Amino acid sequence: MKYPLRAPALKFIAVCLTLVGLIGCSSQPKTIPPAPVHEPASQSSAKTTSSPQSKTQSRPPKTEFQRPAIEKQAPVDTATGDYQTILASIRHWQVQGKLGIRLPDNSGSLYYNWMQEPHRYAIHLSGPLGQGATWIRGNDSQVSITSGDKLPVFADTPEQLMQETLGWSLPVEELYYWGRGLVSPESPVTTQERDRDGRLVSLQQSGWQVSYQRYKSFSGWMLPQKMIAERRGIRLTLIMKNWKIY
Repeated sequence: MKYPLRAPALKFIAVCLTLVGLIGCSSQPKTIPPAPVHEPASQSSAKTTSSPQSKTQSRPPKTEFQRPAIEKQAPVDTATGDYQTILASIRHWQVQGKLGIRLPDNSGSLYYNWMQEPHRYAIHLSGPLGQGATWIRGNDSQVSITSGDKLPVFADTPEQLMQETLGWSLPVEELYYWGRGLVSPESPVTTQERDRDGRLVSLQQSGWQVSYQRYKSFSGWMLPQKMIAERRGIRLTLIMKNWKIY
């Protein structure tokens, strides 16, 4: 989620709001079982290299995420460049929160649960007013969207899948990094601003203007709790309610 996301962060984010409704707010996120995803391919990376067009097909074999029982301890000093390097190297994490989206002609919000492993990821979206659920799953070779009991739709990247399904897309690749407060190595940075502790305050990259509203310590890890990304009439507001670093 291509991994939305690649080597280490947030590979932070979300898709197919149309499939789950887009308008309105959902109830509090429920505890969900480990997400079934495709079998992992070879090399790590959120990037995928599969068929050029998305397609619907029968469900692939399913396998469960193995969630570690013990969370990784944060470095003692989180206000150094070394901490940023360590955080960027983390490739196994989980984040839960709320995503608000404002488009030129519509707006809405939903809850998400993002589970990331080195070779695969799964994002669970809770639709507004309890209108079913949507899974976005990816590995080294492809990404898919499954809504309710419908067969999954596949594509090379989450951005491509959203564009073909919704007619617009979110910067999933960049959110994988931005969500953890990191600059994406996938594209040049236009501008960036950091606070005295080295944390990102604002960032302009890939045509998006990103601002970090606040950070919070999650089990010792200083991570973003709220961020806003804007571009061409699209405004994304991400709230990170719970982080787990493995």
